[in-house]
Amino acid sequence: MAKPALKRAGSDKGAKEERDVLFIERILKMLRPGGRAAIVLPQGKFNNSSLAFIREWILKKARLLAVVGLHPNTFKPHTGTKTSVLFIQKYTDEQLADIARVHDDVAKDCPAYETEIQALLDAHEGEVPEDVIPDAVADLISETFSEPEPDKPAAEDGEGEDGEDTPEPPSEEDRITAAEDKVDALKSELVGVKQKLIDLDSDVEALEWQQKTEIEAIGDTFAGTARELSAYLKPIKAEHKKAVKALKAKQKETAKRLKAEIKRLEKAIPEAELDLKLLTNRGKLELVLGDDDLIGTLKERWIATEVAKRLDYPIFMAVSERGGKNNSGDYEFMLDAEGHMIEDASGQPKIDQDLVNYDLTASDLADAANIPDDELCVAEAFVRFAQLQGFDFWGTS
Repeated sequence: MAKPALKRAGSDKGAKEERDVLFIERILKMLRPGGRAAIVLPQGKFNNSSLAFIREWILKKARLLAVVGLHPNTFKPHTGTKTSVLFIQKYTDEQLADIARVHDDVAKDCPAYETEIQALLDAHEGEVPEDVIPDAVADLISETFSEPEPDKPAAEDGEGEDGEDTPEPPSEEDRITAAEDKVDALKSELVGVKQKLIDLDSDVEALEWQQKTEIEAIGDTFAGTARELSAYLKPIKAEHKKAVKALKAKQKETAKRLKAEIKRLEKAIPEAELDLKLLTNRGKLELVLGDDDLIGTLKERWIATEVAKRLDYPIFMAVSERGGKNNSGDYEFMLDAEGHMIEDASGQPKIDQDLVNYDLTASDLADAANIPDDELCVAEAFVRFAQLQGFDFWGTS
């Protein structure tokens, strides 16, 4: 479940994934086949387009039994984040085998996404309009190349923490121009550094050429014998050799620094080019086309959708409209016509909520179809649903 975070982070950033996402994976792995779990999650995990991979991963491992949206005040005063409860049952090995057979059956009709994306790029010389990108590809781009939206309550005003107006972010055009300038600057800097490294070798070659010219000039004007000339040139050549060695030693640290700079730039340029591609639809489509894993994800999603159509099953959906708390997080109690608190059978004041009807007993739940609709809360409605669907985990004992 952390793989998308690793892809989003790239090579120069630390990958991060929220703990609740990692706990989903841990919980499902700890369940035995056929085991059940109820998980409270921020609402964003259910509807953020960038988090589709979470929902897909869950549905590959378990049957979705129910989703219950909790009231916004449920966890106040600690947090106002909107949450839901996810009810799942882990597939057995037999169920997974059946799903695999259906998967293989529909896979042969999977679209050729590589061809479709390439055709889309070829059809547009410049930027690719957003409205021509297929929904499946657009969703994958949003999930892969965008940071997930934070699971926090929306701010009530447009001001920053210090009460000042939030500065306007740069326009998309300005961001693209800045990214292009950065790529050009890095490439220009790389050319310059490489030229400096070449110049170091040229300096050695120039010194050696100068020394050779000096030797030749001495030979042309020397009046003695060849043996005498050789003896005369011997100390000069030794000095020349010493000078070349000294120059190379002097250049060694400079060459080391230049090579390190080249290595840094050769790493920074692809990262800057990636940042530039992430600012345009064309660039993102090129990234998807060049990544076998992303193309595989598109195909698996199409196949999963077709499998879901064949394995269609009902899901219990409910939303709590009375959370039992006010906006301050204080409990709200049920009152009679005279304004007095209504107590339950044990003498405790009843909280004004619609998650469970505490007046009903186990015998009432033995056949939930007989419970009047106006006495059903979310829990009893789910019991009725479970009995109608014949869930194997439901019993009356």
